Amino acid sequence: MIINSMRLRKFLTIPLIILGLLVIIQLSRSIINIYGGGGRVGELAAEVVELQKEKEELEREKAFRQTQEFVEREARDKLRMVKDGERIVVLPDTQKNAETNVEERGKVIGEESRPNWKRWIDFWLR
Repeated sequence: MIINSMRLRKFLTIPLIILGLLVIIQLSRSIINIYGGGGRVGELAAEVVELQKEKEELEREKAFRQTQEFVEREARDKLRMVKDGERIVVLPDTQKNAETNVEERGKVIGEESRPNWKRWIDFWLR
């Protein structure tokens, strides 16, 4: 009987030791994950703050886009609409205007030598 109980003890001791080691390894992994997860929580908290700021900005933009002023501006700019009594004034492109002035200056070389008062008289009387 004593021999059987010793065999039984040896037989049960080895699996119990292996089981104990597996439990210790799993608990160690869980502890490491918990402590390592603290950094992840900090990252997520920063991301939440950033997303809240973005949400507030989008809400302000949404509120602005729902105003009458925004609707009128979009209608004027994109649809070329006007209110009653208003007129659309189309100004020439400044780049094209500058190129035209350079060409005109080249054509009117002789005018530079005339006195300024004569040029004014010609301008108003023509």
